[in-house]
Amino acid sequence: MKRSIVIGIVVIILLFLASRILLKTGNEIDHEMQSYVDNLNYEFTAKVDSIILVSSKKGTGFLVCKITSGVCNRFVEDSLNHHLINYKRIRFLNFKPNGQFQIFLGGISKYQPNDSIVVNSKKDKFNIFRREEVILKSEVSHSTIHKVYFAFWLQD
Repeated sequence: MKRSIVIGIVVIILLFLASRILLKTGNEIDHEMQSYVDNLNYEFTAKVDSIILVSSKKGTGFLVCKITSGVCNRFVEDSLNHHLINYKRIRFLNFKPNGQFQIFLGGISKYQPNDSIVVNSKKDKFNIFRREEVILKSEVSHSTIHKVYFAFWLQD
């Protein structure tokens, strides 16, 4: 009887410690994503030039865009990726040599060429408009392509 009580207590302690590790790791991952987005310093508007469908089954693809106002440094994401601890990499914009960039999104069929994009990473805002009507209201942090190291179960 005493043996089963001791085993029960040990199991409870192990479950408690495992849940603490998971919660701590989850908080560190969230903090790292928010820090990454804050340090992007992106504040610009862009126009969608074209759309590339990657998976018709999942409805995912890329918006191919060009900046119309504001500035974004194409090397800042590479620099920030060198300092990641919990993530293997994070990417919001995929830059192309011709001055265009791509944004990976789901529900790609909703978007069209000439849609307007507004990005403000300090406010974690990412919106897409068509003739002043909001088509997508999202956050930069939710629109990234990312891979987490060991916590694959927390990955979006």
